[in-house]
Amino acid sequence: MTMPLAPRYVPADILTTHHYIFGQLKVPQSGLMGMLSDTTSSYLEVDDASMAMIHKPDKIINYIPVLWMVKQQVAAVCLNKYDYAGLQGILRGGFSRLLPYPVQITTPTYDISGTLEWSGRFEFPALMSEGTNAFFILIDSVVTAPLFPALRIETPVALINRTFLETLVVVKKSSEG
Repeated sequence: MTMPLAPRYVPADILTTHHYIFGQLKVPQSGLMGMLSDTTSSYLEVDDASMAMIHKPDKIINYIPVLWMVKQQVAAVCLNKYDYAGLQGILRGGFSRLLPYPVQITTPTYDISGTLEWSGRFEFPALMSEGTNAFFILIDSVVTAPLFPALRIETPVALINRTFLETLVVVKKSSEG
C-alpha cells in the first residue's frame, strides 16, 4: 500500500483587480495548474498571506494566517519556479514540439508581456477555449499596472486567467542585422 504524497506549499504573488497578495498556496502533486483546473473547487486557500492594494503594493494592509479566494476573481498568479506550475502531463496533453511566441496581453488592470509556448501555429480561438482550465502559462513575464506604476512584477512563470483578457498580441521578432 502506498501513501498519497503530502501537499506542498508554493510561494505565490496573486493579483486580483484591486489587490496584490503574497502567500503560500497548499498545492497537490498536480501543481498549481492542477489545482486551478479542479472544477470541484471554486476557491484557493492562501496561508501566511500579506495583502496590499495594487496602487500601493509596498504598503501591507493586512497579514492573514489563512485567506480564502475565489478562483475566478484571480487575474494572475506569479511563481518563482516553473516546477511550481505542475506536472507536464497536466499542463499540456500529448507530446509535441512547443514553439515560443512572445506576447503582450492587456487586462482591465494589467499589462503583461512574456512568452507563450504553443504547439504549432498559434491560434487565439484555441487558447481561449482549450480545455476546462481558465488559466494558461506565460514564461519570463513582466506584469505591470499602467494606472499604478509602483506595481511591477518580473517572474519566471505567470499563470494568466483567460477570462480577464482584453487583448493579446503576438509580438513580431525584429530583423536586426
